[in-house]
Amino acid sequence: MENQVKITLIEIENSKRIKAFKAHPAENGLTVIGGRNGQGKTSVLDNIAWALGGEKYRPSQPQREGSLVPPYIQLQLSNGFIVEREGANSALKITDP
Repeated sequence: MENQVKITLIEIENSKRIKAFKAHPAENGLTVIGGRNGQGKTSVLDNIAWALGGEKYRPSQPQREGSLVPPYIQLQLSNGFIVEREGANSALKITDP
């Protein structure tokens, strides 16, 4: 299945319950995100959906409570594309190398 696109890097800051999160999912296999209730597991998934799915998936309160810095999301994909949301309006930016 050569046409599959996978996430090779996830970086999230100041979004929902996440202060800072960075992960390099395994190229082959399963990546597990674990933790107790309220530690941000669902926030990671919500941010991936927002970055890839668009404004329809924007969380109702995307900025982390108490943060003065707007949310930042970056996904690097196996096809080389970089998907980012950054700034007060969380504008979408896609870089195609």
